[in-house]
Amino acid sequence: MKLTKSIQIFLGVGLSLLSVSHWFPMGLNLLELLGAFAHFTLLISVFFLLISVFKRWWFLAGSSLLSALICGLLVAPHFSSIKTSEDASFTIGQFNLYHHNPSPEDAIKQILSLNADVISIQELNSGWAELVDSLVRPNYPYSIEEPSDNCCYGTGFYSKCPITESALKSLDGIPAVFAIIDINGNPVRLISLHTYTPVFPNQTEKRNNQLQAVAAFVKEEKLPSIVFGDFNIVPWESAFRAFLIAGNLKEVACGFQSTYPLDLGFPLIPIDHINYSAEFEPTDCGSIAVTGSDHKAIYASFKLKD
Repeated sequence: MKLTKSIQIFLGVGLSLLSVSHWFPMGLNLLELLGAFAHFTLLISVFFLLISVFKRWWFLAGSSLLSALICGLLVAPHFSSIKTSEDASFTIGQFNLYHHNPSPEDAIKQILSLNADVISIQELNSGWAELVDSLVRPNYPYSIEEPSDNCCYGTGFYSKCPITESALKSLDGIPAVFAIIDINGNPVRLISLHTYTPVFPNQTEKRNNQLQAVAAFVKEEKLPSIVFGDFNIVPWESAFRAFLIAGNLKEVACGFQSTYPLDLGFPLIPIDHINYSAEFEPTDCGSIAVTGSDHKAIYASFKLKD
């Protein structure tokens, strides 16, 4: 009985502390990485809750319930979804093709099948130039590119709509696309970026600085804006919430849309995002698997409010 009680206390306290750390990682990189899997902590908590109620382990049951509530409050808002509509002005597609994609031609053909008005390609490999020229450019006459021979921060931006202003800006050494396109006579700013992977503390800080730099730019420029790309951050992380607040942006609500890592057969965490300013109303959204990539692609349609 003492052993059972000790195990209950260990599991219960451990789950509770872990769930609280998802809200307050205290700047510790390991806790921030674990926080990306808060939805799995939620599932584990529910599992232990059911087991402990069946076994009448009331301490573990109470701790598991508390952990489930803490994690649920954190991730539940990101299960909401927009009401789809056919009344759209344009569609955006975000694709991380994976620099070492063994089937880039098939992947690019899948991109084109979406028939989006604007597409962004992350991890654009310089070796794909011929494929891009033959497959993408005939459909997308306006483009901005900075492919790379090295993994993993090449980028490409392709539009059916005229690009009236554009720049490739370095965000701490990683190129990001800043463009203004013409949507039926309306100037719209689009920013496509790929942030650092937060594997180490210094890279986490760089990623957060990249997001804050983009948010400050959007807020200062005061144009209808959409910011999208591979952000390497889950939507419930505090740095992402700070980014949205600083840029006066909202995230497209498309249900729980995990995008990475697809090479496991199914993605585990949502780190690719499309965000928009108040001048837009999202009308549709979704995700698709892309051959040879470790990310699912995401897309969203928008209309400009009157």
